Amino acid sequence: MYIDVVRPETWDELNDSLKTQMGLPDPLRVRAYKGIAHAVFEITQGSAQFMAHKKAIGYIKGQTSVFDQLLPYYYKETYEVNLLSHLQLQDVRAWADGLKKDTNFVVFAEDHPVTGELYPFVDELDKILNEKRIYSFRISHANHFYDKAQIRPYSVRLCSVTKDLAVAVLGERFRCPPMMVQSMEWNHADVLQEALLSLEGREVNASLIGTFEAAISDVAQPYFNSEQTRVYDRAVVIFKETSAEALAEKTFAKLGISKEEGWCEVDSTNMCHWSGVKMFSSWWEPKPTNESLRGLLIAGPKILQNPQFVKALRESYQELLEEQTWTV
Repeated sequence: MYIDVVRPETWDELNDSLKTQMGLPDPLRVRAYKGIAHAVFEITQGSAQFMAHKKAIGYIKGQTSVFDQLLPYYYKETYEVNLLSHLQLQDVRAWADGLKKDTNFVVFAEDHPVTGELYPFVDELDKILNEKRIYSFRISHANHFYDKAQIRPYSVRLCSVTKDLAVAVLGERFRCPPMMVQSMEWNHADVLQEALLSLEGREVNASLIGTFEAAISDVAQPYFNSEQTRVYDRAVVIFKETSAEALAEKTFAKLGISKEEGWCEVDSTNMCHWSGVKMFSSWWEPKPTNESLRGLLIAGPKILQNPQFVKALRESYQELLEEQTWTV
């Protein structure tokens, strides 16, 4: 017999277990969500409704797509939206000092969801917002796996764990109640196992990444320059004359691995690969060119450790160039 109610204590117990599993001390708290977009929605909307008298927010844009779809609500409700591209954020203190005193929250990302770029202003901005007693909502797509950042009293770190799971770590002064997440169905054991499995195979290896990107720099342009900070859990290069999707699949075949297995270790922004055209260009700043999106290839440490990977990649690249060449 199906009883159509949900036990809300299940979510509370899950949060306590996740906190213990993550080794977090009091007074920090944890909340589980059904993915990073859900987490961002609940945390920001919950804060907006709980502190409805604070009608101003700040948003550092061009880093991630997960907050963009929420902006129309704040404009409709006549919030003062202090919007700034991360490319324009030169003086963090000056920008923060320009926020209204009754600013509800500021939302920004620690890292780029595709490339793993780290943004250098994050800790300074988080610290200044805490001094001003403004909620600091910092989105982490992957950085939290490697960097156990300090969670200050007015901070919330929104951590993407898998496509279907996100965990928010709450500073002690964040008091906003949940909206609907506590009324969702949660399988305690499955979520804890999913969180554990998300850690498998994750590693940072700057030497391995750097060696690979240098080794193929004659045929592919490294995405990062020496001044940019990044999470060294992935190599990021751009093949300007070929499709990264076609290149990857040729390489998988040479290595004798299935496409399913290969795409777990390699990815691309190639639009054919995603069967879409709007996933990246609407929010990413600086806006990538179509050529860059077509040829951008991302590879994780596991496949980079395969001694045949570079050779197979080079051979596949040359074959693609030949296939693209017209002969009369």
